Amino acid sequence: MLNEKLCEETAEFLESGDAEELADILEVVDAIASNKGISFEQLIEIKENKAKKNGKFEKRILLKEVID
Repeated sequence: MLNEKLCEETAEFLESGDAEELADILEVVDAIASNKGISFEQLIEIKENKAKKNGKFEKRILLKEVID
């Protein structure tokens, strides 16, 4: 149910670009995390740690593949 809601809210945001729709996405993500026993604060900490390790999307550069 929440995964479907996440898709719905994401589609609404992509269509409108409104900050309120983006907030709705965060609300659904918070609910999904809570159902998995993860607090929103823990989720933010995980996000920040990944950003330190892998970088952010500030420059809108995406990695397509990694070759070993």
